[in-house]
Amino acid sequence: MKTKTIYITVCLLMLSTLQSVAQVMSDQKTRVANATVTRQGDQMLLSMDVKLDDLKLGSDKSVVLLPVLTDVSGERKAAFEPIVIDSHAQYVLYQRGLATKEYAGARHVKRHNKKPQTEPYTSSVKREPWMNRYKLVIEEDLCGCGDLSNLAETPILTHEPVPTMPSRIEIPLLTDDYSKIRRIEGRAFIDFELDSIRLRPDYHNNPEELKKILATIDEVKGKQDVNIDTVTIHGYASPEGTYSHNAWLAENRAATLRNHIQSLYHFQPGVIGSTSTPEDWAGLRAYVEKTTDMPERDGILALIDSPMEPDKKNDAIMKQYPERYKQLHQEVYPYLRHSDYVIVYSIKPYSLEQSMTIYENSPQDLSVAEFATLATHYGIDTDKGREILYKAYELNPDNERARLMAAQAAIRNKDFPRAEKILPAQPTSPQEAYLLGAAKKMQGKYSESIKLMKIAKEGDIPQAVYQVEELQEFVSE
Repeated sequence: MKTKTIYITVCLLMLSTLQSVAQVMSDQKTRVANATVTRQGDQMLLSMDVKLDDLKLGSDKSVVLLPVLTDVSGERKAAFEPIVIDSHAQYVLYQRGLATKEYAGARHVKRHNKKPQTEPYTSSVKREPWMNRYKLVIEEDLCGCGDLSNLAETPILTHEPVPTMPSRIEIPLLTDDYSKIRRIEGRAFIDFELDSIRLRPDYHNNPEELKKILATIDEVKGKQDVNIDTVTIHGYASPEGTYSHNAWLAENRAATLRNHIQSLYHFQPGVIGSTSTPEDWAGLRAYVEKTTDMPERDGILALIDSPMEPDKKNDAIMKQYPERYKQLHQEVYPYLRHSDYVIVYSIKPYSLEQSMTIYENSPQDLSVAEFATLATHYGIDTDKGREILYKAYELNPDNERARLMAAQAAIRNKDFPRAEKILPAQPTSPQEAYLLGAAKKMQGKYSESIKLMKIAKEGDIPQAVYQVEELQEFVSE
């Protein structure tokens, strides 16, 4: 802050302690230097030096300085202890109890004219919520007569704290961040003849349904540096018929499909396997629940959720809701006979050069660690680096390090809403608490931010210590 007049100089530091070197102008040339306002618990402490070197008082004169905190608008005020600067004669009257009563309880100082004189001053007022932002002014009663309507006022400093960008935190990678185990899931509706477990590849729509499974396996096998770990076929039957027979059908049809795939690819022993669920009641329930306009929907759902044995449950639906059961049997039950497949494969590590190519074509094949290396190569604060970290999170939303890296990238780019969206509302680690607190802080959500920063501080995030201290300036506790 530049010199306001020939008598005033202000040097202002924001944050919890404000320091200034100021001269308070008056016709009497009273000066103030080294003014600081510090928050200490529930008090605001003012400390300053009153410099009287250039002040010459007549024998019957006094000057009164009234340090005051006001809000930025000037509507609310809190006055510190007044300081009365007396001439020799006035100070004698004060000592004899004959001084003016307008400033009872004020601190009195005797001026020694023509001599260097500095008087240290400290005083405090009770802290109020509005004091997060304030101005410090010195009001001067030049006659010492208590005429508050005619005070000279000089601003010393203005405290309007601006939140600083939280520091970056380190996000060390863990072992699983280097792992590249992937899984592809799909569903095929393979038709079998009634009560048969023999697979006919050309039967009904089987050519297209088998093609889905085989195309997925071929896609994985065609990838560079890939090893297929497991292929699992899971068979389901629909609820009509007896449960025991459906269990036999589901198990053996899945095994038949497994054997058919094995005959085509000749996987090593243990790679391909099959499991089964006798009746897909979960699939039936999901269909009925989402069909909100279905007549008797609630009654059917109640039977599906009942503890009855599967055979009795199916019979109850058929008997109590015959028309609806007929509809379900025709439109839904065929889709409850399906074969789900899961292919799990692992990918060998890529070099930086390979990762650059893979990122453009098959980013899902990169590990979190490879995404991090690639982003570092381009620069984590560049557009390309951020794009890579965002993609890492998009493809690995359950990986905490991917979340942390993407959130931190968004914060560094001042995209605070995006960072807040990436992070869970209830952080699961001190690092998540710190970054969520940072995103909220920079959006002005100070009360939420300080709670999160305290969690991060307790979790030994060193950067959170300063954040908690700074946020004290923005919240009222």
